[in-house]
Amino acid sequence: MLVTGANGFIGPWLIRSLTARGASVHALTRRVIGAPEPDFGLGVTALDGEITDLAFISDLLSQAHIDHVYHLAAINTNTGSSISPYDILETNTRGTYTVLEACRRSGHPVSAVISSSKEVEDCFRPETARKFHSYMASKAAAELIARTYCDSAGVATAILRLDNIYGGGDFNWSRLVPGMMRVILQGETPVIRSNGLTERDYVYVEDAVAAFLAVGERLEQPDVKGRLFRVTTGLGTSVLDMVKKISVAAGRPDLQPKVLNEKSEERVDVPYQPALEKKVLDWSSQTSLAEGLARTCQWYQDYFRKK
Repeated sequence: MLVTGANGFIGPWLIRSLTARGASVHALTRRVIGAPEPDFGLGVTALDGEITDLAFISDLLSQAHIDHVYHLAAINTNTGSSISPYDILETNTRGTYTVLEACRRSGHPVSAVISSSKEVEDCFRPETARKFHSYMASKAAAELIARTYCDSAGVATAILRLDNIYGGGDFNWSRLVPGMMRVILQGETPVIRSNGLTERDYVYVEDAVAAFLAVGERLEQPDVKGRLFRVTTGLGTSVLDMVKKISVAAGRPDLQPKVLNEKSEERVDVPYQPALEKKVLDWSSQTSLAEGLARTCQWYQDYFRKK
């Protein structure tokens, strides 16, 4: 099978779980500045390549006899990014239809699980005052493309819409958990620029990987093929409480956050209870927030110690 975006945050976790189950994995990577090269271990063929190169992806599926793709590759950014909308749309949107077109053209059936984001939900509401940014729009388009290839081109697909995934190996320091974890482990006072009251749903990375595997194993089933599933716990935690929990996990409860209470455009999440995911996939989050943050903190402590 093929995992795109293999050297991102979730990719190495997913690949380790796949190989532990005896899978032979091709890992499509793209160099990330500032992030270490991942060690995928045995049973993995790592290769660099452009996700938008149709000939390359098609040849890979054919020559490696790929029958299943986990499509994780994306530029994950948010408002205020200096990355051009063109680059984000090229990778996130064109990259998705390139992978799915390669699946369609393959001489043998190739199915695909498409990774998406909670960010897209405002794009599908009839009215929203929220300003659109390139990442949310590109991932919303990717969801529609995946559904189109399933309905009209016969490619077995399913979409996993991820909430806020956290865990070791996330080097996007602008995200709450890794950013605050780094600050607190360095003994600095964590700063919250907003009022800290916005609630988010946080899912530990190994629980997210379990959801990918559950979908992949059932993709040909009629109640899974072509469907959207959400990776969420159903529990909300405020930014302020999350930072305090990170401080406790890091053994620094004395580092209380400084709240600046600056105005910012915050995404307002609508809570979702993953009953469908439990019924169809037999999946639910198994890791408590305290346990997940403890594991995450240990991962970063080990990482910073080795640097």
